[in-house]
Amino acid sequence: MKDIKNFILDKAKERAERFGFKKTTMDEISRDCGISKKTIYEHFADKEDMFRSLVIRESQRAIQLLFGQVEDVLHPLDKITCLVRNAISYFNEDHFITKVLKGDEMKLTLSDNSYKDIVEEEVISLIAGIIREGKQRGVFREVDEEITAYAGYKLFQAFTYARTGPLRRRQNEQYYSEALLDFILKGVTKQ
Repeated sequence: MKDIKNFILDKAKERAERFGFKKTTMDEISRDCGISKKTIYEHFADKEDMFRSLVIRESQRAIQLLFGQVEDVLHPLDKITCLVRNAISYFNEDHFITKVLKGDEMKLTLSDNSYKDIVEEEVISLIAGIIREGKQRGVFREVDEEITAYAGYKLFQAFTYARTGPLRRRQNEQYYSEALLDFILKGVTKQ
């Protein structure tokens, strides 16, 4: 059951990457999959539900990839540093999820923001865990892990895929990436 659902999502992703969400139809996805629309509707309520599921799946894959890359990093300070650098690098590449986050078409189409809440809660929880570990080891100062993780996550968004204003026009991404990292680390590290 899960395999067919992922197969449908894979085909929907391929088509959306090529033609965009609005121009992708359930008929085309059905044809690409070689299954009936009825079968697709057994797994998804409608096109928006399908794409919401796709965004959640791809977001969770990115989360697993990025947090998996720092799983074996022992020191919390190094873990945060690697996570931020890896995430900045990831979101500067042309992944499906990066296109969704940067583009307006999918944001406007997915009127229900529940997918965003699911992803944010997971990321914030994982970051809070790193902060908690850093506090327990005496590396990070006494801060509220959830609030600090939320603030760091929002700063990351502002400095990467949600960039606006003067940062958008800057060509030296390394400069503001390091500025973000410096700001975050100084905010949590004991002096």
